[in-house]
Parts: sequence; C-alpha cells; structure tokens
Amino acid sequence: MRAKLTPIQKRHNRRDFDCGNEQLNNYLANSARSSDSKRMTRTFVLEDPRDSNRVMGFVTLTPTTIDIPDECFAGRKLKSPVPALLLAKMAVDNRYKGQGCGKRLFTYSIITAAEISDAVGGVGLVIDAKDQDAKAFYLDRAGDDLEIIDETGLKLWLPIGVCNFIAGIA
Repeated sequence: MRAKLTPIQKRHNRRDFDCGNEQLNNYLANSARSSDSKRMTRTFVLEDPRDSNRVMGFVTLTPTTIDIPDECFAGRKLKSPVPALLLAKMAVDNRYKGQGCGKRLFTYSIITAAEISDAVGGVGLVIDAKDQDAKAFYLDRAGDDLEIIDETGLKLWLPIGVCNFIAGIA
C-alpha cells in the first residue's frame, strides 16, 4: 500500500511528528494548518497507509519572488525580481527516513512548480534548505541543475526548464 499525499487537515496527528528538528516539528504542530487555512502557504502531508492520521512527512509551498544573481546561467536574461514557487519547509518523520518520502515530497514540489508556471507563470522552484545536510539532500537529487542564489549558500533555485522536464511538461 502506498502513502497518500494530501493537503494538511485537522485530523492529521501533527504533534506525534518528529523529524529530529524542533523548529520543523513545532511548525507542523502549531503553524502549518493555520497558515494553510489562511491561504498564506500550502502544506501537503504524506499519510501512513496503515493510519491515515499519522504524518510521515510534509512539504510547505508558497509563492515568492526572487532576485536571480547575474552569475546564474539560466537567469541572466531575466529582470529581477521574478516569480517562483518556494519550497519553504520539508521534513520526514524519523520513523520513515530512508523510505523515499523525502524524494517523493521533493518531486511533488518540482511538479507543482511546473504546473503553476504553466498556468500563471514562474521561473522555477526556490528551495530554502535549513542546513548543509538539507542542501546535500537537494543537491543529491537535482545535482548541477540547482543554482545557489544567496550568500549563505542555502537558498537554491531549480530553473523552470528543469522542472518542466521532470514534470513532463513541454
């Protein structure tokens, strides 16, 4: 049985979630659903197929604008700021790490960026990596297609052409 990806709902047991990062745990437990209901962000959760109230992982997406540095090859012709989709937060519960949940949430984010860009415009997916380990996770999956767009090295950009390719949108 495959885990279901669904918008966050009241029934989801958010307080039982533990990804090992207190800030992300607290966000899911205390802010994700209210931010979603106010339409400031959208949070999607992977439900455990044995218990649909248990959250295996989550991703929070929101619109953003970015200034793309001149050094970014794909963004050289764009006038800043430009619209994009922001992968603001993503985490997997410790009990489910190593089972492909993070990859599935990241892929979903890429496909969503492509679909939104196709519908209303946007230059790709911006990722706020919380630390070097998270950055390594994204780089491992997107490789050289990701571009660093800030001085911390933790804000990454995946150009829309790459998102479209992954999503199968021409």
